[in-house]
Amino acid sequence: MLKFFRRIGAWLAAVFVTVILGVLFQTQNVISRLGNLGADINMGERVSMTAYDVTHLGSLYGIFITIALGIAFLIGGLLHRSVKFGRPLIYSVAGGTAILVMLFLMKQAFFDVHIIAGARDALGITLQLLSGAIGGWVFAYLTRHLSAVKKAAT
Repeated sequence: MLKFFRRIGAWLAAVFVTVILGVLFQTQNVISRLGNLGADINMGERVSMTAYDVTHLGSLYGIFITIALGIAFLIGGLLHRSVKFGRPLIYSVAGGTAILVMLFLMKQAFFDVHIIAGARDALGITLQLLSGAIGGWVFAYLTRHLSAVKKAAT
């Protein structure tokens, strides 16, 4: 039962990292695009906008990310059981793919509108994928000892 709770904790830690990074990346991407349009955004405003997005966008985005990473990590675990190597890579790819699929499904569900403004261009989508990949790596790192215990037992 303790292993189950450790996996849940690792999943939630991965969700937290992915949400924070995803929101930070999206906010900075939007601010950068505003700057390209001629907006003068000082450091205080940049920090204020980022903090606002983390608390407000992060809570809603976190719901979607929690579901996406949960599904991705289950599939990643099944894949790892069959190939028996590359846990960090498998979970990183699973995390990045989960974010890509989630962004696509969110766009489809919300009348072909990108809900995450910072993921409307190739750079923004890439940064979101990176946040998911880092989240997947965090999950693999935090659950590595659980996998090692299972290998030692067999």
